[in-house]
Amino acid sequence: MTERSAGDPSSEAVVRDTARAGDLDRYLAALLAPRRVRGDLIALTAFLGEVARIPELVNEPMMGEIRLQWWRDVLERGLTDGGTGSPVADALLETIARHNLPVDTFIGILAARSRELAPDAFATEEALDGYLDDTDGAAFGLAARILVPDGDDGIAKLASAAGQAFGRIRLLRALPASLAKGRSVLPLEGADWAAAVRPILDAARVRVGEARQRLPAAPAAVLPAMLPVALVEPYLAALQRLGPDIAREKADISPLTRVWRLWRASVRGRI
Repeated sequence: MTERSAGDPSSEAVVRDTARAGDLDRYLAALLAPRRVRGDLIALTAFLGEVARIPELVNEPMMGEIRLQWWRDVLERGLTDGGTGSPVADALLETIARHNLPVDTFIGILAARSRELAPDAFATEEALDGYLDDTDGAAFGLAARILVPDGDDGIAKLASAAGQAFGRIRLLRALPASLAKGRSVLPLEGADWAAAVRPILDAARVRVGEARQRLPAAPAAVLPAMLPVALVEPYLAALQRLGPDIAREKADISPLTRVWRLWRASVRGRI
């Protein structure tokens, strides 16, 4: 990792491995960012992947709340001389301090993950939109702030559109795991899964179109933060191919498609 205070290389490897395992799309996008901020984007990605996995790993909401509370305590305490004992948490706190990132946004991400632990998390489209703004939208916004510290309202709207598109894809891909734990985090009705998810797929298409329209008006430096949006269309195609099996199988794309799409978007400056 670069532009970071000298530390234990093994700790840096833990952060990289955590980011790669927890959110491969954002990790690969971070590798295409300028070297001066690459390590910070990877630290952010590692955190995002860690907290996103909490609802997937626990069977009891209380166990998830305990893990989320640990992160709240870390964020509220901030940097300390002794560190936290977690390479990911220490790297994240350094990133927050270096870029003056708003801790309240991270706390909001944790609160949204807490809502995800409920059996019927988002019964309405309005609830889903709010959740995605607080999770995926916040993630895109924080990455954008690392790249463009003095971002304006246009970048905020771009991040929101990106989060609404990418977040819907993320939740649909996680649907089999959520249902296996007795949770349905999406406003779905009926047994015809192919028909039930169609409005969510359509909404993802609309929001990815909005993100593409907003990107040209944003500073060019923000592009690496938005690169995961380039994967929305391949994921949409994979989800559609599953049809009714979308509730039983996780949609995925090939490693080559993932890398090619991200690299091409980076080179062309379009998502």
